[in-house]
Parts: sequence; structure tokens; C-alpha cells
Amino acid sequence: MQISDQSIELTSEDSHKLDAYVVHPERNKKGNVVIIQEIFGITKHIEDVCRQYANEGYSAIAPALYDRFEKNIILDYKQIEEGKSYKEKLAINDAMKDINAAILFNDGPTAIIGYCFGGMLSHIAASELESICAVSYYGGFIAEKYLEKTPQCPIMYHFGEQDFAIPMTSVELIRQHYPEAIIHSYKEAGHGFNCEMRNDYHKLSANLAFERTLNFLNKHMETN
Repeated sequence: MQISDQSIELTSEDSHKLDAYVVHPERNKKGNVVIIQEIFGITKHIEDVCRQYANEGYSAIAPALYDRFEKNIILDYKQIEEGKSYKEKLAINDAMKDINAAILFNDGPTAIIGYCFGGMLSHIAASELESICAVSYYGGFIAEKYLEKTPQCPIMYHFGEQDFAIPMTSVELIRQHYPEAIIHSYKEAGHGFNCEMRNDYHKLSANLAFERTLNFLNKHMETN
């Protein structure tokens, strides 16, 4: 399937302007996905993820959340401490406004998919914003800080069992707290297992998680 990509500007409800990377399928559009970044910004990996979903018939948009304080922040995957500092600087309420601007940009049913920091934000967004469904990849601090957030749409979580940052005890707490959620864990995967630019990339787990996510999206798009 042919796709087309571009950079656009969004405006949040508080009149903040932010960039976003958008990829559209040329035909047979199934729906929309908002891709929420890791702590490293709108990296080539995040752009690749957008193209991956566009190749499956989804318009994908990734809002640049760090535009709240500086444009074009794109970090190397070794710049973990710098990424953490930007994450801490970004207010959750502001992130929700910018994610919502990306949701409202779309015409038709929209899902939310987030990775790492974005995995946490997708969990929060599922409880506060309007979306068809949500998917959280290795979102940190959900069990520790955000169990009071109750997703208002179907949600799927992906976790690596070798994740240094998210122990399986935290995953079990999420499982107990949200019995209706779909939770997958991957025995050989660590943190960031979906990203080919990270040391923890695990191709088999990434492929299986993508297949599961795609089936989840297709199911909920078809019923709306």
C-alpha cells in the first residue's frame, strides 16, 4: 500500500501550537491511530511506527509533546537521563491537551498507542480522552502512580518479562486492578523491546505484539 507523510501543526485547547508527524494510507483507510512518543521525542523509530500502521490502512499521527518547551527535541537512545529530565518537565495535563489535539485532528474513529513514557500516557489518555481503544507498550509507573485512572475504552498492555524498570509484580497489580484489560507479557523481552534502535529490541516479541495490537485495532474499528 502506498503512503504519504508530512509534518503539520496542531493547536491545543489552550492555544499552544505543536508539530506532529502524520502518515496517511493512500486508500482503504480503516481508521486512525495517535502514536505517543517515548522519552526521546519524535525519533525515526516513532516515524517508522507511524508508517507501519499506515501500511496497514491507518492514518497515524505523532504529536511532538516536547514542543511545550522547545521545538525539535529528538534524542539519541543513549541520552536516557536527558530524556527523563524532559519527561519530568512535561506536565501530564499539558500532554493530555496535546494528545487530544491529535485525536481531534482525525476524521473518524481513533485509537491511542503509546510506547514507554507514551505507554504511561496512553493509559492516562484512555481514562480522560475520547478514543475507540488504547494500547500501552511497557508504560512505566502505572501501578505505582496511576491505578486510580480507569480506562473508559478497551485497552491492551504489552510488557517484557525481563524489563528492568517494570517488575512483573507491577504487571500483576495492573492485571488485578483492571480485570477487563488485555495484558500480554513476553518472556524474552526487556524494556523497549519494540524499538530496533534499543539494546532490548526483541524481534519475535515485537512482531507478536504488533500482530496482537493490529487484531485488537481491527476488531474495535469494525464495531464503531
